Formats: sequence, structure tokens, C-alpha cells
Amino acid sequence: MSMSPYLAEGVRLFQDGQYFLCHETLEEHWAEAPEEDRDFYQGLIHLAVGFLHHGKGNARGATLQFNKASKRLADYPETYQSIDLAEVRSFLDQAPAALESGEALTPPTLLRAVG
Repeated sequence: MSMSPYLAEGVRLFQDGQYFLCHETLEEHWAEAPEEDRDFYQGLIHLAVGFLHHGKGNARGATLQFNKASKRLADYPETYQSIDLAEVRSFLDQAPAALESGEALTPPTLLRAVG
């Protein structure tokens, strides 16, 4: 399955740290996505919104969004539509403790490395 242009743009924006635009782009696609993909897109949207909260110093809001992302993405395979959900889930598992201790968060790389 090739990556949709919306997803590709959302990934680019996320990796560039443009979390609000990532959220907006993915939300446009989520609205028209097939039912089986809606939780996937919503999970990525929650991930981006978590980083928006984190950037504003709102650790509680970030934690809530990361928890929502974790629940939405839980039933997808390790790689879905070229997105490295294993890495995303690993980040989401560690984020609450990192936020609680005030550690810096390093966003996950969304695209699965080839090779």
C-alpha cells in the first residue's frame, strides 16, 4: 500500500516539529479515511497534539494525549502504512515517566527504516 499524500505530508510536518499543521493535515484525511484506518489517523493526531501540549509546558495535557494515542494505535501491526508503530508505541510507553521527571522528549521517527 502506498502512502497517501496526506499521510506523507503529516509525517513531514511531524518530523519538522510542525505539530499543529501535522494535526490539521491528518485531521483532514481522518475525516475521509476508511473505518479501519480511523483509529490509526486519530492516534497519530493525538501524538502530534501531545507534542503541542509539551511545547507549551503542559505535561498533563501531553500525557493525556499520549495515552489516547497509545489506545488508538494498540491494535495495529508494528508497521502500518509505512509508519513504524513499534517505535511510536515504545515512545508512548516511556513518555509519561519522562514527562513526570521533567526529561526532554525526543519525538519518535515515524517512517520505518528500510534495509
